[in-house]
Amino acid sequence: MRETGTIKAVEGRIVRVAIAMHEGCESCINGACKAGRSDLKVLNSKGIPLTEGDSVEIEVSGSEQAKGAFWVLGLPLAALFVGYGLGRLLFPHTTEGPAVAAAGILFVLSLAVGVMVQKARAQDSLPVVIRRCD
Repeated sequence: MRETGTIKAVEGRIVRVAIAMHEGCESCINGACKAGRSDLKVLNSKGIPLTEGDSVEIEVSGSEQAKGAFWVLGLPLAALFVGYGLGRLLFPHTTEGPAVAAAGILFVLSLAVGVMVQKARAQDSLPVVIRRCD
């Protein structure tokens, strides 16, 4: 996904960018799509000389989006099914209660792990400045 924005502040390699509303945004039913994105943190990994007020093109890579989705959505969903299966294996002659409890516990643990991993790689998952638009 690529967007164009204006630099609001430069803080070393981290740049704060304001994303402009596009011409079709006024007629869109989903008015929240750009909400909260007026001050977006972006990584200037290429070391492009930037100053406040410059127009830049930024991108969130598809692989980073996929990694984030896996850690926060995919892993907990898989853990839910694995936890249920483990609960049924460990307690075969009981009701579904222990299996559901095991699924819930494993789900919550994997969700916590996923969030911690995403926080640890926060700078890696930032959008990246592709180029300065002149």
